Amino acid sequence: MHPDIMRQLAADHIRVLITEAGEARRAHEARHGLRRRLAVHLRRSTRLAAQQPGFGRGSRIPVTSTADGRVESRQP
Repeated sequence: MHPDIMRQLAADHIRVLITEAGEARRAHEARHGLRRRLAVHLRRSTRLAAQQPGFGRGSRIPVTSTADGRVESRQP
């Protein structure tokens, strides 16, 4: 095969490989970023829950939601 054609084929192939690698990297970063955002959200909500009275003291008062959205506590 002619050297110019070989060079062109090699250049095209390298371009395709670079494009595929870039797409794979972006997909990986998107998945990793989602996990990181989820972890931050979970840490934040746990910290906020820990600031609520009764957290971690074994409070066993059942809480139910009423039809109109109010929350009621039932004492056993």
